[in-house]
Amino acid sequence: MKDYPTPATRNEALVLIEQHIERDGFCEGCLTSWARLTSFPCRYVQSAYRILADAPAAGEGADPAIGS
Repeated sequence: MKDYPTPATRNEALVLIEQHIERDGFCEGCLTSWARLTSFPCRYVQSAYRILADAPAAGEGADPAIGS
């Protein structure tokens, strides 16, 4: 059984999102790994989305409007 750690970087989040995809309203990654019917987005995808929302993409700087 494969365990998916909470992603710590933008790249880890992108890889996790590729593995946990939606199929008929359920998470394919959770179904494949644990035979678990989990609603999509599962908690792993939700944590990956949070990482992506917080981390700027490569080549992007901080938002100048925020003053960072």
